[in-house]
Amino acid sequence: MLDDVIRKGRLLDLYGALLTEKQRQCVHLYYNQDWSLREIGEALSVSRQGVYDMLHRSVQALEEYEKQLHLLAKNEKNNAVLTKLTALLAEQNPDISAIRCMVADIEI
Repeated sequence: MLDDVIRKGRLLDLYGALLTEKQRQCVHLYYNQDWSLREIGEALSVSRQGVYDMLHRSVQALEEYEKQLHLLAKNEKNNAVLTKLTALLAEQNPDISAIRCMVADIEI
């Protein structure tokens, strides 16, 4: 559950600009601020059902953007490589060839 909330927040960070302002606010308030559907509805002047529908459609859109662009997956892969690189560079005599291979794996 928590992993799903974190994923939605990260998708919002990456693709939020592709949503409408109201959709972006709705997703932010629900996943990042932990507001209830009722609280969001009052803040955005939308019914509770409207908030639910907007959240559902917005998250579907974010997941579709990730399916097409893979930015979150690339980001996670790059973070894993950077963590390994940091560990290698902290060694007394780092393996430069291994470091070069890892750097080549980073996707920009």
